[in-house]
Parts: sequence; structure tokens; C-alpha cells
Amino acid sequence: MGGVPLFDEERLMLHDPPARVLARELETLANRGHRYRPDEWLTFLCQDVLAGFGRRLAQPWDEERHERLFQLSRTYAALVAEHPWTDLLGAVYMELSSRGQQRWLGQFFTPPAVASCMAELQLADLDDRLTTDGTLIRVLEPAAGSGVMLLALCQVVLKRHGRAALNRLSLTAVDLDPLCAAMTATQLLANAVLHGSLGELRVDHGNSLSGELFETLVAVRLESQWGDPDALPVVATPVPEVTTTCSSPALAGCWGEQLSLF
Repeated sequence: MGGVPLFDEERLMLHDPPARVLARELETLANRGHRYRPDEWLTFLCQDVLAGFGRRLAQPWDEERHERLFQLSRTYAALVAEHPWTDLLGAVYMELSSRGQQRWLGQFFTPPAVASCMAELQLADLDDRLTTDGTLIRVLEPAAGSGVMLLALCQVVLKRHGRAALNRLSLTAVDLDPLCAAMTATQLLANAVLHGSLGELRVDHGNSLSGELFETLVAVRLESQWGDPDALPVVATPVPEVTTTCSSPALAGCWGEQLSLF
């Protein structure tokens, strides 16, 4: 059983909606072992992908999960490669929720079309900002969900100005839900490696209203190994840590300049 890969290339070639492909794999894993729910496999997937970027697991995977997550991560990587800067995990979350997982997955995220429209409106002055002195353009998303807003923003920047412009972005995302923070970190890192390096990326599990910071999942500068923003691979270097609790609920002083509140 363990030798049969979950990755189904024929299904991808038939252009199944990517969220449905991945949700189906999660449900297959849940039904096969009957030890973990589909939403728990979604959490494991995020943890496994982030571990691939150097984030230490709380404890190593047991043999069963290690083998199955290898195939699941392979499926996810193929979908990210085929669908740049797309909110795959948020759509998977909603797909699982619609299939009886509401007890554990009770949130609703901004539809991608709405996120794209809002990103277009918020970036109306982007041309002027890109022609200034070359400083980073800082964007804060204080209620990130699955990261759909920041993914949409990257899509707009890529469409208007190409991959080099992505390197001017410093993105900060915060969410109170640890799974949401993990989904945001997973999606932004995976896309940055495959589709264009970002300038900086920080993702926190925290409370944007109180200013509490529970855990930093990602705090990196993303740089091309050869100094060319169009070149791969991308290497990550740490950025300075902040205190565990912000001194003020005003996030601009703790998590960076707030370009827009989506």
C-alpha cells in the first residue's frame, strides 16, 4: 500500500480543480489509516513543507506519516508549479469544510476573485513606488487567513511588472489561528521559491488586535543565490526577531509599515 504514490499526474492533466485534487488526497489518507482527519493531514502538510524550508518539527514524523507526506508534498509542489500565486490551501480548506469538516474548519476566506479586485485597487500607485529609491514596499495583512490577499497582491505585481518587482515586496502576515498562519507561510514560501523571490517575508501566529505574538513561523529575507531575482534557487536568511509581545496594539510599530488593511 505504501508503495503506491498518491500523486496522480493523469488527474492533473485532465485539469481537475487543484483544490479538489489535493482535498481528495487528504481524504484518501484519512480514510486509509483512520487515525487522522483530513484537516489534520492538511496541518501535517503545512508542517512538512515548512520543515523543508528549515523549520524544525516539534517531533519527527513516524514512519507512516513520513512516507505518506512525501507523496502529499509532491502533489502540492506540482500544483503550486502549475498554478502560480494561487490560494490552493484556502480552497482546500473550504472544500474540506463543505464535505463535513465544519466542526474543525469553521472559517470562510475571501474569494480569490474579490481578493484580486482589491489588490488591483490597493496597488493603483505601485508604478510610482517602484520608481523611487529602491526601498522595500512593506505590506501588512493583519488577518491573513490562508494568505489569499497577499497571494493576489503578488499576482498583480507579477502581471504588471514581472518577477523582478516581487523582490521589492516585504510581506508580513499575522493570524490568530495557527493553521491559518501555517497555510499562509506555506503558500508564500512555496510560491517565492518556484515563481519569484520576495524581498522579505514574515508570518506570525499572533493577535493583531491585542498585539500579542505567540510564535513566528517565518522571518526571512529571500534572495536569489546569484543576485538575479529571476534566478533559482532562492535562499532564505533570518531577519531580526521581535519581542514576544508588542508594546502596543498598533501593528505598524511591531510588524512593519501598514500599506493597506484589506
